[in-house]
Amino acid sequence: MRRANGRRPALMTVTAAIAALAVGCGGDDGGPSEKEFRSQADAVCKEHTETIEKAAGMLLAGGKLPGPREFGRLAQGTIIPEVRMAARELRAIEAPEDRADDYKAYLADLDSTLRRVQADPSLITNPASFRDLNRQAADLGLSQDCNVGPG
Repeated sequence: MRRANGRRPALMTVTAAIAALAVGCGGDDGGPSEKEFRSQADAVCKEHTETIEKAAGMLLAGGKLPGPREFGRLAQGTIIPEVRMAARELRAIEAPEDRADDYKAYLADLDSTLRRVQADPSLITNPASFRDLNRQAADLGLSQDCNVGPG
């Protein structure tokens, strides 16, 4: 997940793990507009990204990369729980009708990715682990602040 100023803490390159969606057009049926949807999703993403960045920053405070044990604690104690909470909150956001199926598919893929990472936290370090999910998010108009994984 990228900060607005383009800086990325070194560990965030390895540990970023939040997603949100932002797409579609509002209709006369009272559904959310693209702007409303994006605003809600981005707020979820920002909240959880900040929590992950704070924990990663504390881990990097000594200026060196963490060992496997410390990284595992960060993954299991912060990253995975924050992604799980973000996914739960994203489910509460209504997608514009014309993007609802894409949104549901994206959330299902987010869950699948989360299960794989929970089973093997080392996947967090591999950009290929998130390539399809991030491509799907980009197709939906996802903010770069919400990209998942390194790179």
